[in-house]
Amino acid sequence: MTIAFFTFLAAAIATPDPTIGQERNFGDWAVGCDNGWTCEALSLAAEDWSIGDGISLTVRRAGGADGYNRVGLRAMEEIEGDRIALQIDGGQVAIAERSEGDELFHFDPAIAQNLLYRIAQGQTAELFDEAGASLGAVSLNGSRAALLYIEDIQGRAGTVTASAMVGDEPASTIPEPPAIPTIAAMPVAARAEDTAGGLSESERAALRPAVECDYGDEDPLSNRAVVLSDTADLVLISCSRGAYNFSDIAFVRQNGTLTPARFDHVFSWGEDRKMPFLVNTYWDPEEGTLSTYAKGRGLGDCGTAESFVWDGEMFRLTERREMNNCRGSIHWITVYRANVEWVNP
Repeated sequence: MTIAFFTFLAAAIATPDPTIGQERNFGDWAVGCDNGWTCEALSLAAEDWSIGDGISLTVRRAGGADGYNRVGLRAMEEIEGDRIALQIDGGQVAIAERSEGDELFHFDPAIAQNLLYRIAQGQTAELFDEAGASLGAVSLNGSRAALLYIEDIQGRAGTVTASAMVGDEPASTIPEPPAIPTIAAMPVAARAEDTAGGLSESERAALRPAVECDYGDEDPLSNRAVVLSDTADLVLISCSRGAYNFSDIAFVRQNGTLTPARFDHVFSWGEDRKMPFLVNTYWDPEEGTLSTYAKGRGLGDCGTAESFVWDGEMFRLTERREMNNCRGSIHWITVYRANVEWVNP
C-alpha cells in the first residue's frame, strides 16, 4: 500500500473554487443568491428570542423576466390551523394558506409582487391565526434592503417586475440568469454493498506525523471507510471533537494508493489548514453524495452546509447553504447549486 501524502497535498486545496454566493444580513433580515441568481430572503427572530417564538416571513425569487416569486411563512414548531393573516401597519394585507412545500404556509403567488412592495414599505407587521389571536410580530427592519439586494443581483431594480425599487423599464430588459453548471459524476458503485477497508497499521504510522488532528499521539487515528466508486474507497479520519461538531479529514484509496481527497471548494472551517476539516460528515451511498453540516451552535439555527459528488478525481460541490446569524432560522440560504449527470467511467 502506497501513501502519496506530500505529493498530493497541494492538489487537495489548490483547485479554484466555483463561483459561490454569500448570505448577507440587513437589519433583521437575511438574504442570499446562488450562482443562477435564484435568491432567498427571510426575517429573523428578535435578538432576545427563545425556542418556539416567532414566525419568519420568507421570499424566494428566481432570476430572469419570468422568474417565479414566492412569499411564505416558516416556524421552528408546528402551527395549528390552515390560514394565517398578515397585517402591515395595522391593516390586513394578505392571507397565507397551509402549504405542501418547504414553507409551512404560503401566500397566493398572484399577489406576491404587490405583497413584497407592502413589506418593503411597511414599518410594522403582525400575524394572526384563524381565531384572530396574535401569533406575534415580524420585523420589517431590513426588508427593503434585502429585496433591493435581490433586485440588484437579478438586474430587476427599476423594472415593472420590482417590488423594492419599482420603475418603468419593461421586463424584457432583465438579463437572463447564468446557467447552472452540470457535473459529470461517477455513478453509485456496483460494489456499494462491499466493505471498504479502513487504515492499516502501516498507514496509521505513516499518517500520524503529517495530519493536523487535535488528538494526542496515543490516539489510534479513529477512522471509517466507505465504498466511493468501483475503483475507489473514501477513508474519513476523525480529527476533532466538539460539543456538536465532529470533524474529519478525508483520504481516497485508489489503485492501491492513499491520497488526500481533493475538493473544488475549500471549507471556511479549514482555510488556514493544510487539509480542510469536514464537519459532521455524512456519506449517502444511495445518492452518491458526501455532505457536511457545520453548526454555529447546538440548536442548528446558523452555520454552513455543503454537498459533494465524486467525479473520479475529486469531490465536486453541488450545493452550499449558509446562515450567519444565530436567530431562530433552521432554514439556511442556498448560495450555490449544480446539476449532476451520472456517467459511466
